[in-house]
Amino acid sequence: MDYEILFNDVSFQYAGSEEPAIRNINLSIPTGEIVLITGPAGSGKTTLCSCINGLIPHYHEGKLSGKVLVGTYNTKNVQVGGLASLVGMVFQDPESQLVTNSVADEVAFGPENLGVPREEIIQRLKEALKETRLKGYDDREPHTLSEGEKQACVIAATYAMHPEIYVMDEPLANLDPIGRAQVLRLVIEVAKERVKTLVIVEHALEEVLPFVDRVIIMDQGEIIRDGSLEDVISDGDIKNVFKRPDVIRLAEEFNIKPFSLKPEEFYKALNTKYKLGSLNTAMHRTKQNCSGEAVIEMKNVTHCYIPGKETLHDINLTIQSGEFVAILGRNGSGKTTLVSHIIGLLHPDEGTVTVVDKDVSTTPTYELAKDVGFCFQNPNHQIVSFNVHDEMAFGLKAHSIDPSEFKTRIQEALEVVNMQGYIDAEVFDLGKGQKQRIALASVLTLKPRILIIDEPTTGQDPEMTDDIFQIIRQLNKQGTTVLIITHKMDYAAMFAERAIVLQQGRLAYDGPIQELIMNIDLMHENSLDLPDITKLARLLSEKGVPSNTVKFDDMKVFINQLVEESYGN
Repeated sequence: MDYEILFNDVSFQYAGSEEPAIRNINLSIPTGEIVLITGPAGSGKTTLCSCINGLIPHYHEGKLSGKVLVGTYNTKNVQVGGLASLVGMVFQDPESQLVTNSVADEVAFGPENLGVPREEIIQRLKEALKETRLKGYDDREPHTLSEGEKQACVIAATYAMHPEIYVMDEPLANLDPIGRAQVLRLVIEVAKERVKTLVIVEHALEEVLPFVDRVIIMDQGEIIRDGSLEDVISDGDIKNVFKRPDVIRLAEEFNIKPFSLKPEEFYKALNTKYKLGSLNTAMHRTKQNCSGEAVIEMKNVTHCYIPGKETLHDINLTIQSGEFVAILGRNGSGKTTLVSHIIGLLHPDEGTVTVVDKDVSTTPTYELAKDVGFCFQNPNHQIVSFNVHDEMAFGLKAHSIDPSEFKTRIQEALEVVNMQGYIDAEVFDLGKGQKQRIALASVLTLKPRILIIDEPTTGQDPEMTDDIFQIIRQLNKQGTTVLIITHKMDYAAMFAERAIVLQQGRLAYDGPIQELIMNIDLMHENSLDLPDITKLARLLSEKGVPSNTVKFDDMKVFINQLVEESYGN
Protein backbone atom coordinates (compact mmCIF):
# COMPACT_ATOMS: atom_id res chain seq x y z
CA MET A 1 0.00 0.00 0.00
CA ASP A 2 1.21 3.52 -0.77
CA TYR A 3 1.91 5.69 2.29
CA GLU A 4 3.34 8.82 0.71
CA ILE A 5 4.02 11.68 3.14
CA LEU A 6 2.69 14.97 1.82
CA PHE A 7 2.99 18.48 3.26
CA ASN A 8 0.87 21.12 1.53
CA ASP A 9 1.87 24.68 2.55
CA VAL A 10 2.25 23.70 6.22
CA SER A 11 3.11 26.17 8.97
CA PHE A 12 2.97 25.68 12.74
CA GLN A 13 3.36 28.15 15.58
CA TYR A 14 3.59 26.84 19.15
CA ALA A 15 1.25 28.39 21.69
CA GLY A 16 3.00 31.34 23.36
CA SER A 17 5.63 31.63 20.64
CA GLU A 18 6.01 34.81 18.60
CA GLU A 19 7.28 33.08 15.45
CA PRO A 20 6.27 29.94 13.54
CA ALA A 21 8.50 26.93 14.20
CA ILE A 22 8.01 25.82 10.58
CA ARG A 23 6.61 27.84 7.72
CA ASN A 24 5.41 27.22 4.18
CA ILE A 25 6.54 23.60 4.06
CA ASN A 26 5.75 21.87 0.78
CA LEU A 27 7.17 18.38 0.72
CA SER A 28 6.50 14.96 -0.75
CA ILE A 29 8.25 11.80 0.48
CA PRO A 30 7.28 8.69 -1.52
CA THR A 31 7.02 5.22 -0.02
CA GLY A 32 10.39 3.50 0.48
CA GLU A 33 12.57 6.63 0.31
CA ILE A 34 15.37 7.10 2.83
CA VAL A 35 15.57 10.79 3.72
CA LEU A 36 17.99 12.71 5.91
CA ILE A 37 16.75 15.97 7.45
CA THR A 38 19.51 18.14 8.86
CA GLY A 39 20.20 21.74 9.79
CA PRO A 40 21.05 23.85 12.85
CA ALA A 41 19.47 23.21 16.23
CA GLY A 42 16.14 25.00 16.39
CA SER A 43 15.63 25.00 12.62
CA GLY A 44 12.28 23.14 12.81
CA LYS A 45 13.35 19.54 12.20
CA THR A 46 11.63 18.06 15.25
CA THR A 47 8.50 20.11 14.62
CA LEU A 48 8.30 18.80 11.06
CA CYS A 49 8.65 15.21 12.32
CA SER A 50 5.93 15.77 14.93
CA CYS A 51 3.55 16.69 12.12
CA ILE A 52 4.02 13.26 10.50
CA ASN A 53 2.87 11.20 13.49
CA GLY A 54 0.11 13.57 14.60
CA LEU A 55 1.72 14.96 17.75
CA ILE A 56 1.04 18.20 15.95
CA PRO A 57 -1.78 19.22 16.25
CA HIS A 58 -3.15 16.64 18.75
CA TYR A 59 -0.51 16.93 21.51
CA HIS A 60 1.47 20.14 21.02
CA GLU A 61 -0.71 23.21 21.35
CA GLY A 62 -0.45 25.87 18.68
CA LYS A 63 -1.71 27.04 15.32
CA LEU A 64 -1.40 24.65 12.37
CA SER A 65 -2.16 25.75 8.83
CA GLY A 66 -1.95 23.72 5.64
CA LYS A 67 -2.41 19.98 5.32
CA VAL A 68 -0.30 16.93 6.25
CA LEU A 69 -1.23 13.61 4.63
CA VAL A 70 0.12 10.15 5.45
CA GLY A 71 -1.22 8.02 2.64
CA THR A 72 -4.93 8.88 2.56
CA TYR A 73 -5.00 10.01 6.20
CA ASN A 74 -5.17 13.72 7.05
CA THR A 75 -3.29 14.02 10.36
CA LYS A 76 -5.69 16.73 11.56
CA ASN A 77 -8.49 14.15 11.51
CA VAL A 78 -6.65 11.11 12.91
CA GLN A 79 -5.55 10.80 16.53
CA VAL A 80 -1.95 9.91 17.42
CA GLY A 81 -3.01 6.40 18.42
CA GLY A 82 -4.63 5.89 15.05
CA LEU A 83 -1.36 6.69 13.28
CA ALA A 84 0.78 4.57 15.62
CA SER A 85 0.57 1.46 13.46
CA LEU A 86 1.75 3.46 10.43
CA VAL A 87 4.30 5.87 11.87
CA GLY A 88 6.91 4.67 14.36
CA MET A 89 8.79 7.58 15.91
CA VAL A 90 11.99 7.67 17.96
CA PHE A 91 12.09 10.92 19.92
CA GLN A 92 15.16 13.07 20.51
CA ASP A 93 14.80 12.44 24.26
CA PRO A 94 14.33 8.65 24.66
CA GLU A 95 13.38 8.91 28.32
CA SER A 96 10.16 10.70 27.42
CA GLN A 97 9.11 7.63 25.41
CA LEU A 98 9.62 4.87 27.99
CA VAL A 99 6.38 3.67 29.61
CA THR A 100 6.88 0.21 31.18
CA ASN A 101 8.86 -1.45 33.97
CA SER A 102 11.10 -3.78 31.95
CA VAL A 103 12.97 -3.71 28.67
CA ALA A 104 11.04 -6.77 27.44
CA ASP A 105 7.69 -5.14 28.24
CA GLU A 106 8.83 -1.91 26.56
CA VAL A 107 9.68 -3.68 23.30
CA ALA A 108 6.54 -5.83 23.39
CA PHE A 109 4.24 -2.91 24.32
CA GLY A 110 3.65 -1.67 20.76
CA PRO A 111 3.02 -5.04 19.08
CA GLU A 112 0.69 -6.06 21.94
CA ASN A 113 -1.41 -2.94 21.44
CA LEU A 114 -1.54 -3.62 17.71
CA GLY A 115 -2.93 -7.11 18.33
CA VAL A 116 0.10 -9.02 17.04
CA PRO A 117 -0.08 -12.77 17.93
CA ARG A 118 1.92 -13.83 21.00
CA GLU A 119 4.33 -16.10 19.11
CA GLU A 120 5.12 -13.30 16.66
CA ILE A 121 5.69 -10.83 19.53
CA ILE A 122 8.20 -13.20 21.16
CA GLN A 123 10.08 -13.54 17.89
CA ARG A 124 10.11 -9.79 17.29
CA LEU A 125 11.30 -9.20 20.87
CA LYS A 126 14.27 -11.56 20.52
CA GLU A 127 15.24 -10.08 17.17
CA ALA A 128 14.95 -6.46 18.35
CA LEU A 129 17.01 -7.00 21.51
CA LYS A 130 19.73 -8.81 19.60
CA GLU A 131 20.01 -6.16 16.90
CA THR A 132 20.21 -3.27 19.40
CA ARG A 133 22.76 -4.96 21.72
CA LEU A 134 20.20 -5.39 24.51
CA LYS A 135 20.13 -9.19 24.59
CA GLY A 136 20.01 -10.26 28.25
CA TYR A 137 18.47 -6.95 29.33
CA ASP A 138 14.89 -8.33 29.29
CA ASP A 139 14.21 -7.76 32.99
CA ARG A 140 16.09 -4.48 33.40
CA GLU A 141 14.01 -1.44 34.32
CA PRO A 142 14.35 0.99 31.37
CA HIS A 143 14.86 4.08 33.52
CA THR A 144 17.94 2.48 35.16
CA LEU A 145 19.70 2.10 31.80
CA SER A 146 22.37 4.46 30.54
CA GLU A 147 21.19 7.18 28.15
CA GLY A 148 22.58 5.25 25.18
CA GLU A 149 20.88 2.03 26.32
CA LYS A 150 17.59 3.92 26.73
CA GLN A 151 17.91 5.12 23.16
CA ALA A 152 18.63 1.57 21.97
CA CYS A 153 15.57 0.35 23.89
CA VAL A 154 13.29 2.90 22.20
CA ILE A 155 14.70 1.97 18.79
CA ALA A 156 14.11 -1.72 19.57
CA ALA A 157 10.50 -0.95 20.55
CA THR A 158 9.90 0.94 17.32
CA TYR A 159 11.58 -1.79 15.27
CA ALA A 160 9.31 -4.43 16.83
CA MET A 161 6.16 -2.60 15.74
CA HIS A 162 6.96 -2.99 12.02
CA PRO A 163 5.51 0.42 11.06
CA GLU A 164 5.14 1.59 7.47
CA ILE A 165 7.12 4.78 8.17
CA TYR A 166 10.07 5.18 10.52
CA VAL A 167 10.67 8.71 11.83
CA MET A 168 13.84 8.97 13.89
CA ASP A 169 14.83 12.23 15.59
CA GLU A 170 18.58 12.02 16.29
CA PRO A 171 18.53 8.27 17.03
CA LEU A 172 22.33 8.05 17.17
CA ALA A 173 22.96 10.95 19.57
CA ASN A 174 23.46 8.95 22.80
CA LEU A 175 25.04 5.84 21.31
CA ASP A 176 28.72 4.89 21.29
CA PRO A 177 30.39 4.78 17.84
CA ILE A 178 30.03 1.04 17.29
CA GLY A 179 26.47 1.17 18.57
CA ARG A 180 25.70 3.98 16.14
CA ALA A 181 27.02 1.93 13.24
CA GLN A 182 25.03 -1.14 14.29
CA VAL A 183 21.75 0.70 14.85
CA LEU A 184 22.13 2.65 11.63
CA ARG A 185 22.77 -0.57 9.70
CA LEU A 186 19.69 -2.07 11.32
CA VAL A 187 17.26 0.73 10.44
CA ILE A 188 18.64 1.07 6.90
CA GLU A 189 18.38 -2.67 6.26
CA VAL A 190 14.85 -2.78 7.67
CA ALA A 191 13.75 0.16 5.51
CA LYS A 192 15.20 -1.40 2.37
CA GLU A 193 14.13 -4.99 2.98
CA ARG A 194 10.59 -4.05 4.04
CA VAL A 195 10.36 -1.23 1.46
CA LYS A 196 9.47 1.21 4.24
CA THR A 197 9.99 4.95 4.40
CA LEU A 198 12.73 6.21 6.71
CA VAL A 199 12.95 9.84 7.78
CA ILE A 200 16.01 10.41 9.92
CA VAL A 201 17.04 13.67 11.62
CA GLU A 202 20.76 13.70 12.33
CA HIS A 203 23.85 15.86 12.71
CA ALA A 204 26.18 12.83 12.37
CA LEU A 205 26.59 13.29 8.63
CA GLU A 206 29.69 11.12 8.23
CA GLU A 207 27.76 8.05 9.32
CA VAL A 208 24.38 8.75 7.73
CA LEU A 209 25.10 10.30 4.33
CA PRO A 210 26.40 7.13 2.62
CA PHE A 211 23.04 5.43 3.14
CA VAL A 212 20.42 8.03 2.19
CA ASP A 213 18.63 8.73 -1.08
CA ARG A 214 17.81 12.34 -0.37
CA VAL A 215 18.90 15.22 1.87
CA ILE A 216 16.67 18.01 3.17
CA ILE A 217 18.35 20.99 4.87
CA MET A 218 16.29 23.25 7.13
CA ASP A 219 17.01 26.66 8.62
CA GLN A 220 14.77 29.02 10.56
CA GLY A 221 11.71 26.86 9.98
CA GLU A 222 12.07 26.55 6.22
CA ILE A 223 13.47 24.03 3.76
CA ILE A 224 16.40 25.75 2.09
CA ARG A 225 17.83 22.81 0.15
CA ASP A 226 16.22 19.56 -0.96
CA GLY A 227 17.65 17.10 -3.42
CA SER A 228 19.48 13.89 -4.08
CA LEU A 229 22.57 13.14 -2.04
CA GLU A 230 24.84 13.93 -4.99
CA ASP A 231 23.15 17.25 -5.77
CA VAL A 232 23.12 18.48 -2.18
CA ILE A 233 26.78 17.55 -1.68
CA SER A 234 27.80 19.17 -4.97
CA ASP A 235 26.08 22.42 -4.01
CA GLY A 236 28.58 22.90 -1.19
CA ASP A 237 28.50 24.10 2.40
CA ILE A 238 26.07 26.68 3.77
CA LYS A 239 27.67 28.97 6.34
CA ASN A 240 26.37 28.34 9.89
CA VAL A 241 23.82 25.86 8.51
CA PHE A 242 25.42 22.90 6.74
CA LYS A 243 29.02 21.73 6.71
CA ARG A 244 29.84 18.63 4.72
CA PRO A 245 32.00 15.87 6.24
CA ASP A 246 35.76 16.41 6.28
CA VAL A 247 36.53 13.77 3.66
CA ILE A 248 34.13 15.37 1.17
CA ARG A 249 35.65 18.80 1.81
CA LEU A 250 39.11 17.34 1.21
CA ALA A 251 37.91 15.77 -2.04
CA GLU A 252 36.70 19.15 -3.23
CA GLU A 253 39.93 20.80 -2.10
CA PHE A 254 42.02 18.41 -4.21
CA ASN A 255 39.62 18.20 -7.14
CA ILE A 256 38.73 14.55 -6.65
CA LYS A 257 35.45 13.53 -8.29
CA PRO A 258 33.07 11.95 -7.64
CA PHE A 259 33.17 13.09 -4.03
CA SER A 260 34.31 10.33 -1.70
CA LEU A 261 32.23 9.68 1.42
CA LYS A 262 34.67 7.28 3.06
CA PRO A 263 38.38 7.65 3.90
CA GLU A 264 39.27 4.47 2.00
CA GLU A 265 37.61 5.77 -1.18
CA PHE A 266 39.34 9.12 -0.86
CA TYR A 267 42.72 7.46 -0.30
CA LYS A 268 42.39 5.36 -3.46
CA ALA A 269 41.23 8.34 -5.52
CA LEU A 270 44.05 10.53 -4.20
CA ASN A 271 46.66 7.92 -5.14
CA THR A 272 45.09 7.57 -8.58
CA LYS A 273 45.07 11.29 -9.29
CA TYR A 274 48.50 12.13 -7.81
CA LYS A 275 51.79 10.34 -7.51
CA LEU A 276 52.33 11.32 -3.90
CA GLY A 277 55.67 12.21 -2.40
CA SER A 278 56.75 11.56 1.17
CA LEU A 279 56.95 13.70 4.30
CA ASN A 280 59.37 13.78 7.15
CA THR A 281 57.25 15.29 9.88
CA ALA A 282 55.68 14.58 13.23
CA MET A 283 52.84 16.00 15.26
CA HIS A 284 53.74 17.97 18.34
CA ARG A 285 51.18 18.76 21.03
CA THR A 286 51.58 21.34 23.73
CA LYS A 287 52.02 19.64 27.06
CA GLN A 288 49.11 20.24 29.41
CA ASN A 289 49.91 22.58 32.30
CA CYS A 290 48.99 20.60 35.42
CA SER A 291 49.90 21.68 38.93
CA GLY A 292 50.64 18.18 40.19
CA GLU A 293 48.15 18.68 43.03
CA ALA A 294 45.69 15.79 43.26
CA VAL A 295 42.12 17.11 43.30
CA ILE A 296 40.32 13.76 42.80
CA GLU A 297 41.44 10.41 44.19
CA MET A 298 39.58 7.11 43.86
CA LYS A 299 41.03 4.15 45.73
CA ASN A 300 39.75 0.58 45.24
CA VAL A 301 36.25 1.85 44.39
CA THR A 302 33.60 -0.79 43.80
CA HIS A 303 29.88 -0.10 43.36
CA CYS A 304 26.83 -2.31 42.81
CA TYR A 305 23.35 -1.14 41.87
CA ILE A 306 22.18 -4.74 42.17
CA PRO A 307 23.74 -6.87 44.97
CA GLY A 308 26.36 -9.19 43.55
CA LYS A 309 26.53 -7.39 40.19
CA GLU A 310 29.34 -4.83 40.09
CA THR A 311 28.92 -1.70 38.00
CA LEU A 312 32.37 -0.44 39.03
CA HIS A 313 35.16 -2.81 40.06
CA ASP A 314 38.28 -1.81 42.03
CA ILE A 315 38.80 1.60 40.38
CA ASN A 316 42.01 3.45 41.22
CA LEU A 317 42.40 6.94 39.76
CA THR A 318 44.14 10.21 40.52
CA ILE A 319 43.16 13.41 38.70
CA GLN A 320 45.49 16.38 38.98
CA SER A 321 44.50 20.03 39.09
CA GLY A 322 44.30 21.51 35.57
CA GLU A 323 43.92 18.22 33.68
CA PHE A 324 41.54 17.78 30.75
CA VAL A 325 40.40 14.15 30.83
CA ALA A 326 38.09 12.32 28.40
CA ILE A 327 36.14 9.43 29.91
CA LEU A 328 35.31 6.92 27.19
CA GLY A 329 33.71 3.51 26.68
CA ARG A 330 30.67 1.80 25.26
CA ASN A 331 27.15 2.47 26.52
CA GLY A 332 26.64 0.96 29.96
CA SER A 333 30.37 0.65 30.73
CA GLY A 334 30.08 2.66 33.98
CA LYS A 335 31.12 6.16 32.87
CA THR A 336 28.24 8.07 34.46
CA THR A 337 28.41 5.86 37.54
CA LEU A 338 32.10 6.75 37.90
CA VAL A 339 31.59 10.52 37.83
CA SER A 340 28.49 10.26 40.04
CA HIS A 341 30.84 9.15 42.83
CA ILE A 342 32.91 12.31 42.43
CA ILE A 343 29.94 14.60 43.09
CA GLY A 344 28.46 12.49 45.88
CA LEU A 345 25.35 11.28 44.04
CA LEU A 346 26.65 7.77 44.69
CA HIS A 347 28.88 6.38 47.43
CA PRO A 348 31.18 3.38 46.94
CA ASP A 349 30.28 0.02 48.41
CA GLU A 350 34.01 -0.50 48.84
CA GLY A 351 36.94 1.94 48.66
CA THR A 352 37.16 5.71 49.05
CA VAL A 353 36.65 8.81 46.93
CA THR A 354 38.36 12.06 47.89
CA VAL A 355 37.67 15.40 46.19
CA VAL A 356 39.86 18.37 47.16
CA ASP A 357 40.82 16.52 50.35
CA LYS A 358 37.17 15.85 51.27
CA ASP A 359 35.86 12.31 51.71
CA VAL A 360 32.80 12.17 49.45
CA SER A 361 31.04 9.63 51.68
CA THR A 362 31.00 12.01 54.65
CA THR A 363 30.78 15.37 52.88
CA PRO A 364 27.34 16.86 52.11
CA THR A 365 26.61 17.22 48.39
CA TYR A 366 26.15 20.98 48.70
CA GLU A 367 29.68 21.25 50.11
CA LEU A 368 31.11 19.27 47.19
CA ALA A 369 29.19 21.50 44.76
CA LYS A 370 31.32 24.47 45.83
CA ASP A 371 34.31 22.79 44.16
CA VAL A 372 32.69 20.49 41.59
CA GLY A 373 30.26 21.54 38.87
CA PHE A 374 28.35 18.74 37.15
CA CYS A 375 26.33 18.86 33.92
CA PHE A 376 24.02 15.88 33.41
CA GLN A 377 23.68 14.16 30.05
CA ASN A 378 19.97 14.95 30.13
CA PRO A 379 19.55 18.62 31.15
CA ASN A 380 15.97 17.93 32.30
CA HIS A 381 17.49 16.01 35.24
CA GLN A 382 19.19 19.18 36.41
CA ILE A 383 16.90 22.08 35.60
CA VAL A 384 14.62 23.09 38.49
CA SER A 385 13.18 26.46 37.42
CA PHE A 386 10.79 27.56 34.69
CA ASN A 387 12.60 30.80 33.83
CA VAL A 388 16.22 31.06 32.64
CA HIS A 389 17.06 33.88 35.05
CA ASP A 390 15.62 31.91 37.99
CA GLU A 391 17.55 28.81 36.93
CA MET A 392 20.77 30.81 36.79
CA ALA A 393 20.14 32.36 40.20
CA PHE A 394 19.12 29.11 41.90
CA GLY A 395 22.63 27.85 42.62
CA LEU A 396 23.84 31.29 43.66
CA LYS A 397 21.07 31.53 46.26
CA ALA A 398 21.64 27.96 47.46
CA HIS A 399 25.33 28.69 48.06
CA SER A 400 24.67 32.04 49.75
CA ILE A 401 26.58 34.06 47.16
CA ASP A 402 26.38 37.82 47.76
CA PRO A 403 23.26 38.98 45.82
CA SER A 404 25.22 41.98 44.55
CA GLU A 405 27.25 39.50 42.44
CA PHE A 406 24.24 37.79 40.86
CA LYS A 407 23.83 40.01 37.82
CA THR A 408 27.52 39.97 36.89
CA ARG A 409 27.93 36.23 37.39
CA ILE A 410 24.78 35.42 35.41
CA GLN A 411 25.72 37.72 32.53
CA GLU A 412 29.27 36.34 32.36
CA ALA A 413 28.08 32.72 32.40
CA LEU A 414 25.44 33.29 29.70
CA GLU A 415 28.03 35.06 27.53
CA VAL A 416 30.39 32.08 27.87
CA VAL A 417 27.73 29.76 26.40
CA ASN A 418 26.43 32.35 23.91
CA MET A 419 22.93 32.43 25.43
CA GLN A 420 22.89 36.02 26.71
CA GLY A 421 19.71 36.84 24.79
CA TYR A 422 17.69 34.17 26.61
CA ILE A 423 17.72 35.48 30.18
CA ASP A 424 13.94 36.04 30.21
CA ALA A 425 13.04 32.88 28.27
CA GLU A 426 11.00 29.98 29.64
CA VAL A 427 13.38 27.04 30.04
CA PHE A 428 11.05 24.37 28.70
CA ASP A 429 10.43 26.33 25.51
CA LEU A 430 14.09 25.77 24.65
CA GLY A 431 15.51 22.94 22.54
CA LYS A 432 17.58 20.21 24.17
CA GLY A 433 20.86 21.74 22.99
CA GLN A 434 19.87 25.15 24.37
CA LYS A 435 18.87 23.58 27.69
CA GLN A 436 22.29 21.96 27.90
CA ARG A 437 23.92 25.36 27.48
CA ILE A 438 21.73 26.86 30.20
CA ALA A 439 22.58 23.93 32.50
CA LEU A 440 26.29 24.52 31.85
CA ALA A 441 25.93 28.26 32.42
CA SER A 442 24.15 27.73 35.74
CA VAL A 443 27.06 25.58 36.89
CA LEU A 444 29.60 28.18 35.73
CA THR A 445 28.01 30.90 37.89
CA LEU A 446 29.53 29.09 40.89
CA LYS A 447 33.04 29.17 39.35
CA PRO A 448 33.88 25.54 40.23
CA ARG A 449 37.47 24.28 40.40
CA ILE A 450 36.41 21.02 38.76
CA LEU A 451 33.94 20.74 35.88
CA ILE A 452 32.39 17.39 34.95
CA ILE A 453 30.25 17.24 31.80
CA ASP A 454 28.34 14.15 30.69
CA GLU A 455 27.89 14.12 26.89
CA PRO A 456 27.79 17.89 26.25
CA THR A 457 27.16 17.60 22.50
CA THR A 458 23.86 15.68 22.56
CA GLY A 459 21.33 17.75 20.63
CA GLN A 460 23.99 20.19 19.42
CA ASP A 461 24.58 20.88 15.75
CA PRO A 462 28.22 20.84 14.48
CA GLU A 463 28.73 24.58 15.01
CA MET A 464 27.37 24.35 18.55
CA THR A 465 29.60 21.34 19.21
CA ASP A 466 32.63 23.37 18.13
CA ASP A 467 31.53 26.21 20.40
CA ILE A 468 30.94 23.96 23.41
CA PHE A 469 34.39 22.37 23.18
CA GLN A 470 36.05 25.75 22.68
CA ILE A 471 34.25 27.00 25.80
CA ILE A 472 35.43 23.98 27.78
CA ARG A 473 39.01 24.36 26.52
CA GLN A 474 39.05 28.03 27.49
CA LEU A 475 37.86 27.17 30.99
CA ASN A 476 40.58 24.53 31.19
CA LYS A 477 43.23 27.03 30.10
CA GLN A 478 42.05 29.28 32.92
CA GLY A 479 42.81 26.49 35.40
CA THR A 480 39.56 24.52 35.64
CA THR A 481 40.03 20.77 35.88
CA VAL A 482 37.79 19.17 33.24
CA LEU A 483 36.38 15.65 33.03
CA ILE A 484 34.20 15.03 30.01
CA ILE A 485 32.23 11.95 29.05
CA THR A 486 31.86 11.85 25.29
CA HIS A 487 31.46 9.56 22.29
CA LYS A 488 32.92 12.25 20.00
CA MET A 489 36.35 10.71 19.53
CA ASP A 490 37.54 13.44 17.16
CA TYR A 491 36.82 16.17 19.70
CA ALA A 492 38.17 14.12 22.58
CA ALA A 493 41.43 13.61 20.68
CA MET A 494 41.68 17.29 19.73
CA PHE A 495 40.98 18.75 23.16
CA ALA A 496 41.77 16.23 25.90
CA GLU A 497 45.26 15.21 26.90
CA ARG A 498 44.37 12.09 28.87
CA ALA A 499 41.84 9.31 28.25
CA ILE A 500 40.21 6.94 30.70
CA VAL A 501 38.41 3.97 29.12
CA LEU A 502 35.93 1.90 31.11
CA GLN A 503 35.01 -1.64 30.12
CA GLN A 504 32.23 -3.33 32.10
CA GLY A 505 33.06 -1.21 35.12
CA ARG A 506 36.81 -1.81 35.02
CA LEU A 507 39.64 0.43 33.88
CA ALA A 508 40.66 -0.75 30.43
CA TYR A 509 42.98 2.18 29.72
CA ASP A 510 44.34 5.25 31.49
CA GLY A 511 46.93 7.29 29.62
CA PRO A 512 47.61 9.77 26.81
CA ILE A 513 44.71 9.96 24.38
CA GLN A 514 47.08 10.07 21.40
CA GLU A 515 48.38 6.62 22.36
CA LEU A 516 44.83 5.32 22.72
CA ILE A 517 43.85 6.19 19.16
CA MET A 518 46.91 4.30 17.93
CA ASN A 519 45.66 1.12 19.64
CA ILE A 520 43.00 -0.06 17.19
CA ASP A 521 42.27 -3.35 18.98
CA LEU A 522 41.62 -1.61 22.29
CA MET A 523 39.42 0.96 20.56
CA HIS A 524 37.25 -1.71 18.93
CA GLU A 525 37.05 -3.77 22.13
CA ASN A 526 35.43 -0.76 23.76
CA SER A 527 33.07 0.22 20.93
CA LEU A 528 35.17 3.26 20.04
CA ASP A 529 35.91 4.34 16.50
CA LEU A 530 38.51 6.56 14.90
CA PRO A 531 37.54 9.90 13.36
CA ASP A 532 37.53 9.83 9.55
CA ILE A 533 40.56 12.14 9.42
CA THR A 534 42.52 9.71 11.61
CA LYS A 535 41.44 6.75 9.46
CA LEU A 536 42.79 8.62 6.46
CA ALA A 537 45.97 9.51 8.36
CA ARG A 538 46.62 5.83 9.06
CA LEU A 539 46.26 5.05 5.36
CA LEU A 540 48.69 7.87 4.52
CA SER A 541 51.15 7.05 7.30
CA GLU A 542 53.39 5.22 4.81
CA LYS A 543 53.86 8.64 3.18
CA GLY A 544 54.92 10.21 6.46
CA VAL A 545 51.56 11.60 7.60
CA PRO A 546 51.35 11.23 11.41
CA SER A 547 48.85 8.45 12.06
CA ASN A 548 47.39 10.28 15.08
CA THR A 549 46.22 13.28 13.03
CA VAL A 550 42.68 14.36 13.96
CA LYS A 551 42.26 17.89 12.59
CA PHE A 552 40.98 18.72 9.12
CA ASP A 553 43.36 21.69 8.77
CA ASP A 554 46.38 19.55 9.66
CA MET A 555 45.40 16.89 7.12
CA LYS A 556 44.88 19.53 4.43
CA VAL A 557 48.42 20.84 5.05
CA PHE A 558 49.92 17.35 4.94
CA ILE A 559 48.20 16.39 1.68
CA ASN A 560 49.21 19.70 0.14
CA GLN A 561 52.81 18.90 1.02
CA LEU A 562 52.49 15.38 -0.41
CA VAL A 563 51.09 16.75 -3.66
CA GLU A 564 53.73 19.49 -3.91
CA GLU A 565 56.44 16.94 -3.15
CA SER A 566 55.16 14.74 -5.98
CA TYR A 567 55.25 17.69 -8.39
CA GLY A 568 58.76 18.52 -7.18
CA ASN A 569 59.86 15.03 -8.13
